[in-house]
Amino acid sequence: MCGIAGAFGADRPDADRIALTLERMRNRGPDARGVHSERVGPHMVTLLHTRLSIIDLDARANQPMERSGCVLVFNGEIYNYLELRAELESKGHVFDTRSDTEVLLVAYLEWGPACVDRFEGMWALALLDRRAGTLFLSRDPFGEKPLFYMVRDGTLYFGSEAKILPALSGKPLRVNLRHLSRYLVNGYRSLFKQEETFFEGVRELPAASSAMVRTPREVTPEPYWRLEYRPRSMSMGEAIEGVRERVFRALEIRLRADVPVAFCLSGGIDSTTLASIAAKHLGQHLHAFSIFDDDDRYDESKNIEVMVAALDCEHHVTHTSTRGFFDRLAELVAYHDAPVPTITWYVHSFLSEAISRNGYRVAISGVGADELFAGYYDHY
Repeated sequence: MCGIAGAFGADRPDADRIALTLERMRNRGPDARGVHSERVGPHMVTLLHTRLSIIDLDARANQPMERSGCVLVFNGEIYNYLELRAELESKGHVFDTRSDTEVLLVAYLEWGPACVDRFEGMWALALLDRRAGTLFLSRDPFGEKPLFYMVRDGTLYFGSEAKILPALSGKPLRVNLRHLSRYLVNGYRSLFKQEETFFEGVRELPAASSAMVRTPREVTPEPYWRLEYRPRSMSMGEAIEGVRERVFRALEIRLRADVPVAFCLSGGIDSTTLASIAAKHLGQHLHAFSIFDDDDRYDESKNIEVMVAALDCEHHVTHTSTRGFFDRLAELVAYHDAPVPTITWYVHSFLSEAISRNGYRVAISGVGADELFAGYYDHY
C-alpha cells in the first residue's frame, strides 16, 4: 500500500501544503517519499508519492518514476509484471529496475492507455505524459485501490484518501449530508448506488475506469472493462478444473514479493484453501495469523488448529476485545474518512495490527470468496 496525490491545473501547491500531504500519506508509505513538479503547457503539475516497498526494495524503484517524457505515481501491484516485462524486452525495451512500477511505465510507453487491458493486479495510478500535455488516471477492475478527486478553482486534485485533498489544496471539505443520510437509512449496500462520496464535490474514480485528463475541469472516466455474463457449455469436471487452474495461478502470481508474505487463516473454506495451495503445491512455509473470538458462536479455533497442524505453519493468534470499542471505532472512521460500513472492519483491525506488529507488509486472505462463490444466501 503506497500513497499517491497530485494537482493538475492553475495551482502549484506550496512547500507547506506538500509537506502536510506527504505527512498524511506517511502511514501508507513509510519507506520513501518523492515529489515531482513542473509546468506542462498551460498547467502546473504536481505529483507526490509515499512508498511501501514490496517489489525491488532498492531506492532506484522509488517514485515518482520518470522515463521518455512520462512521469508515474502508482499504488498497488501488477502481479503479471514478469510476463509483461519479458514481452516488452522482446520488443527492445531495456529496464533499469526489477520493479513492477517500471514495467507499468514502459507498458504505457509501448501501448498507451490500452496498457491497462494487459494488467492483472490492483492499482490506482496517475501518469503525466508531457509529450501530449495530458494526465492519465486509472483504477483496477474491482476498485481495490482507492483514488479520490475534486476540482477547485481551476485545478484538479487527487489522492489515495479523501483527507489528502484538503491538505494539498488548502481548501476544507464539507460533509455530504445526503450521502450520510443514505448510509444511515440503508446501510453499506447504499454506498455505491450513487457516484457521491461522504464529502461534497469529491468523487472516486470508478473501478475498471480510466480518464485521460487534458483540462482540469474535464475528468471523464471511461470503463475499460465490464463484467459480462457469457455462459458456455461445459461439463462439471471441466468447470471444476477451470476454477482450480485459475485459483492456483491467481495465488501463485500474488505471492510475488521481495518481503515476507503473511496468510490470514480462519476456520472457513476460503482462507484454508489458499493456505493449503500455498503450502502443499507452491512450497511456501506459511506464517499464518488468526483471530480467536471468546464468543462461542463465532469461535473457529478448533478448525484453525487442525489446519495449522496439517500445514505445519508458524501461527500467530490475536483476540478481539470490546474494551475501548468506541475509541477504536473513532480511529477507524478517521482513518477511512467515512463511517465503518460493517462491523467486520472493527474485527479485522485487530488482525491487521497483529500482522503489522510482526513485520509483515503483504497479507493473503479469503476476502471476496463468499461473493464470488455464493458463500451466503444473499450472495446466492
